[in-house]
Amino acid sequence: MTASPRIAVRRATPITLTLALGLAAAGATALLLTDRGAVLAQDPPMAPAAAFLLLVAAFGAAELGLLHVEFRHQAHSFSLSGVALLLGVLSFDLRLVILARLIGSGVAFSQQQLPWLKRGYNLGAYLFEAGAVGLSLHEVLGPRAELDLTTATICCLTLVVIDLVMSCLVLLVISIHQDRVTRSQAKAVLGPASVLSPFSTLSALAVTVLLADGRLGLVLVLGFTTVTAVLYRSYLSLHNRHQSLGLMHDFVKQSLSATTLEELAAQLLPPTRQLLNASDVQLIVYRPEGDVQLRVAEGESLRTLRLPPAGPSDRLIARACTSTESIMIPRTTRDQGMRDWLAAHAARDAMIVPLSSEGVQGVLIAQDRMGQASTFTADDLTLLGTLAGHLAVALRGIRLVEQLRFDATHDALTGLPNRVLLAERIEQDLAPAPSDPTTGTPPSERSAILLLDLDRFKEVNDALGHHVGDALLRVVGTRIRACVPETGTVARLGGDEFAILLPKASAGPAGLLQAAERTAKSVLDELTSPVTLPDAVVSTRASIGIALACADTNGADLLRHADTAMYSAKAGDGPIVVYSQELDRGRAERLTLLADLALALEHGELELRYQPQLDLRTNEVTSVEALVRWRHPRRGLLGPGLFIPLAESGGLIEELTRQVLRQALHQCRRWRDAGLDLMVAVNLSAHSVNDASLAENVSVALAAAGLPADRLVMEITESSVMGDPTRTVPILQRLADIGVTISLDDFGTGYSSLAYLQKLPVREVKIDRSFITGLSGTGEAPASAVLIRSILTLGANLGLRVVAEGVEDADVLEFLRGLGCDLAQGHFIARALPAEDVGDLATGPLKRIALDPALEALG
Repeated sequence: MTASPRIAVRRATPITLTLALGLAAAGATALLLTDRGAVLAQDPPMAPAAAFLLLVAAFGAAELGLLHVEFRHQAHSFSLSGVALLLGVLSFDLRLVILARLIGSGVAFSQQQLPWLKRGYNLGAYLFEAGAVGLSLHEVLGPRAELDLTTATICCLTLVVIDLVMSCLVLLVISIHQDRVTRSQAKAVLGPASVLSPFSTLSALAVTVLLADGRLGLVLVLGFTTVTAVLYRSYLSLHNRHQSLGLMHDFVKQSLSATTLEELAAQLLPPTRQLLNASDVQLIVYRPEGDVQLRVAEGESLRTLRLPPAGPSDRLIARACTSTESIMIPRTTRDQGMRDWLAAHAARDAMIVPLSSEGVQGVLIAQDRMGQASTFTADDLTLLGTLAGHLAVALRGIRLVEQLRFDATHDALTGLPNRVLLAERIEQDLAPAPSDPTTGTPPSERSAILLLDLDRFKEVNDALGHHVGDALLRVVGTRIRACVPETGTVARLGGDEFAILLPKASAGPAGLLQAAERTAKSVLDELTSPVTLPDAVVSTRASIGIALACADTNGADLLRHADTAMYSAKAGDGPIVVYSQELDRGRAERLTLLADLALALEHGELELRYQPQLDLRTNEVTSVEALVRWRHPRRGLLGPGLFIPLAESGGLIEELTRQVLRQALHQCRRWRDAGLDLMVAVNLSAHSVNDASLAENVSVALAAAGLPADRLVMEITESSVMGDPTRTVPILQRLADIGVTISLDDFGTGYSSLAYLQKLPVREVKIDRSFITGLSGTGEAPASAVLIRSILTLGANLGLRVVAEGVEDADVLEFLRGLGCDLAQGHFIARALPAEDVGDLATGPLKRIALDPALEALG
């Protein structure tokens, strides 16, 4: 009829089966009981056998060739079976017409390979329809009716009514499977039945009139049918091409708006299935983080399956991916491998097309061709390849967007979340939520933040190089991640700072604070293990601050509290400090002190004290060590322990070192002008030791002071030199070449190496004060004496001057003199003195100097 009553039945429900059987029974009853000839009185235009074959061909062609017409941007499909049915009822025996209808439609269904339930329902409906039309016209018009206007009107009304009945049956089946029928579905089914039935009536009556004229009428019918078929085929080709271009435009447009793989698949797979008239379309993407299979089947929403990264294991899919070859698997294939593939995937036919784009590996698969064609064609494969190309480009764009999003929220060095992503997760965790009904825990106690800063990491960078520091940070990030539960977040905030976010789910029965402290201890234990890097073996330590979310705490406050606790830990309050409000006051003081220090350097407010060094052979002061002090405008005279760490962490240590060097050299020049030929020692930071321009800067400072280079001693620590001797030795060698004496401070501690000591341009070593202090201890004295004797022997063999620092009594001084120590310094000899007091000590007899309490407290 005009609106084909076929419906896509996918589930064999009892109601559907009952309806199909009822329709078939009604039609069969009409077939068995009827004994009606043609409705019209005129003789049949051809023999019954020829008429039967013609009607079978007409019904089969009508089922295989549905007409598609677009009107007002709406596509309408209808069948010409109504023309053949009315023509047969008017001109031939009714039973012949019904049998032709069943056989022609059955042959068409076999070509389309419809499911058996669908075939049964449609054949039952056709049997009922043909019987209803024939019996109705025979009852109304009676036998041997004349072809006139009344007959035409009755035929038209009969077709309209029965078409509406059959359309209502279609809506009934839809309601069985969808629970309800939408207005658009009712309009799409009932509209053609009421509007296009007159067309079938007029066409059938016109053909009847033409056939009544004999051969001429038959020729005209065949000619008209042929011309109409050719014109319609051209129209259909242009229409399909226009429709494909429109869908392709929508396809590309939608691909540009997708930002995730799932969103892209949800937008593009349904139109792909529609374009190819396939029952199932799959997109499989192989990614390092995991494979993803996305699938859209007829009448179903998008389904997503995530798998571990394994790559294509299917033989045909792997072949498509590696050779970028599109594969067609028709229903009639004789290739056993393809037949096995179809059986394994429960498919009748399929196409596999690779996604050919740089950085994208995957396939687009279409299965089970629906509609008039028996299987997919070469044009379908070309179209799928075109769609796959656009899809691959869209996937690459999504990958780039995902990479940009990842780069914006993750640290490039360690791959951990950065400050931006950490802030997002903190805000999510602190978002208002109802209290836990089982525990009554308020939402404000759902998270804790741990802020971690590596101790002395700058020395690693300065001594060993930034490449070693970067490698160390990567190892540290991995170790921290291993100590944190899966529910927690580990982030790198920058430099040597890391953060750990522990949500309430990480607390366990002991509570969130205990969980945070337990995690912090685990991290510290993990970091104490030496880190073996290609260029060095490094030990790390860290300071950790913990802050808990409390009422009205936002993300910024939580991070600030953890930062305050962490700096308190670095200041010596312990490796792990939990935030309290009292810490804020100390943090504010440190920040104020750092700002004051910057102003002090700008205004030259630093002062130097000089601790004399006694030559144990001549009992004369021959050199001094410059020690910096800061006369704060409000807090008075401050010792180096209060502001040197601030200068190192605040980036002021370089300027501080330059000012100390300049003051010490000019003071040494004044002593020299006054007749005191003293050497002055200045301490160098690890950063200065790694400065390639150190020798040039020192030369400029010496020239500005007018002082020969042999009057300057520059003290370096073992930790700043031994870590990367290939970098520091050339720098120190250039410094020694201009005549500066290099002194190795705190000798015997850290990670010194005797082999490297031979290569360093060192002319002096200072025995660490811990060994000298050990001489006064009852239990440590023997061991300390052995160590000091060994160092003195080593110095003598290498031609090095040896200085002992930390001498506190006469017995120790005499013991060192007896062992042949060159120089000594300490409180027994003299404390750190103002410049004017050094002259009195150096020119007068050696004596203890009583200092005022403020200076004595400074040491």
